[in-house]
Amino acid sequence: MLKLNLFKTIYFNFTILPIQQAIRLPMHFYGKVEFTDLSGLFIIQCENIKFGMIVFGGKHEVVISSNVSTRIYNSGKIVFNGTAVFARGINVVVWKYGELHIGSNFSIGSLSKIICFRKIIFENNVLVSWEVQIFDTDFHFIIADQIISDNCGGVLISENVWLGSRCTILKNSVIPKNSIVGSDSLCTGNYLKKYGESILLVGVPAKLLKNNISYLNDKTKEMELFKYFNSNRNQHQVWKN
Repeated sequence: MLKLNLFKTIYFNFTILPIQQAIRLPMHFYGKVEFTDLSGLFIIQCENIKFGMIVFGGKHEVVISSNVSTRIYNSGKIVFNGTAVFARGINVVVWKYGELHIGSNFSIGSLSKIICFRKIIFENNVLVSWEVQIFDTDFHFIIADQIISDNCGGVLISENVWLGSRCTILKNSVIPKNSIVGSDSLCTGNYLKKYGESILLVGVPAKLLKNNISYLNDKTKEMELFKYFNSNRNQHQVWKN
């Protein structure tokens, strides 16, 4: 089990945060951590700042884990709006023109990447699985008929969204409220404008599979359901609220 990296935790909090926040040690780091650039802004924007409310290298994940170092590069701005848990081997890059906004009750799985050159927003209650890639840039410019277009475009992951394992979210993507993106899907475009809220998106590129869905964001209820379906697996296939 990974232990709290006390040196990196103390160093980060007291180097980056205002003293009135730093003394509460709101940001915790577990395992191996690389601070490759900390020249940008780190802002905790909520009223109740608590000990360990933001975790990197989190111990919460049991399905997949990694001994790869957590890597943070920020020459732009990262804003935290509440509790957040980043699992192991996360790579967060915010370039000098970029803004990354993390909503409350945020969770992201191991070996995922967030690369922000312009603006990426995660609203509240977003669940991101493992090995997910979220980019708001193409990184390089393309010349087509002597015209060069912008290679960056904002990304919005709305509240109560679940991003499945190994999916990729590209620039100019909007994932609507209460929606799910299936594993290995590739998202590019404004899906709120196309399909509305509470949708299931799957495929490469991702397309609408089902309407009127959402994921259960209640751990207590989730454990009840695991128990229910395990004990009644030969009798019941569905649960009715």
